[in-house]
Amino acid sequence: MKAKQMLSILTLLAICLFANAQEKLHCIYDDCGFEPGQIVYLFGDQVRLREAPSIQSKVLKTLPIGMPMIVQEKHENSWPYKGVDHHFYKVDYKGTEAYILGGLLALEKKVINKVTHLFGRSKSGDEDYLLIRTLQEDGSFQEKSTRLVNGQFYLTSMGTKGLAHIDGILLVDYMAEACGVEGGGIYLFQQEGQLHQAARLSQVSDAGAYYFWEEFIFPEDKHGIIGKIRYKKEVGENYDETAHWKKKSIETKELVWSNNSLVLAQ
Repeated sequence: MKAKQMLSILTLLAICLFANAQEKLHCIYDDCGFEPGQIVYLFGDQVRLREAPSIQSKVLKTLPIGMPMIVQEKHENSWPYKGVDHHFYKVDYKGTEAYILGGLLALEKKVINKVTHLFGRSKSGDEDYLLIRTLQEDGSFQEKSTRLVNGQFYLTSMGTKGLAHIDGILLVDYMAEACGVEGGGIYLFQQEGQLHQAARLSQVSDAGAYYFWEEFIFPEDKHGIIGKIRYKKEVGENYDETAHWKKKSIETKELVWSNNSLVLAQ
């Protein structure tokens, strides 16, 4: 096998197995939950902390959205919430030990430019969704959802990446742990305290055979352009494991953020 082709295959394998170790990995599977000792925040509002792991159990406290607590253990009892079957968890809230349904706990909390976002899950039919609740100054929240195409993901705060007129960027970063699994992710831009879905990018590769790769190049990235986002799509296809790429196409365009959406630069 030629050295150049071997390098291409190894690069694609690295892409398939890449994971961001600095962020917390979330997944939609039953064995992905909260760990003992973990600090968590309420995703639900006016949540009842119960004496036992049952919705019929005595209520010990009622708490607003965003309150922190510490996980002690997961219980085998479960109950459906927003289309997902969740386990109950024993938690410690300021010295009070109680039980709460896992779906009422946020997967993660992110603060972008002093605005707090809490993340949860829902399911409708065969489709999974990420729920985002943005806390307001009056204690209320606004909720939006986005469909997930990969069951494992990170929530990555990226700063502004050199873009003016936005508060920050949140990336739902898919983990493609095996070749053929869709990677890429969902970009959400925060502007005036609200998150807006900017784009969905896909990255899929099957080492030595095929790849489809979309990416953004932001102003502060290498080869970035001030005030613009460079979009790049590259597609490659191989004859077989011993041949050079049969087809390779590259598409690029320049985008700007305007009126809460990405549009072609003039």
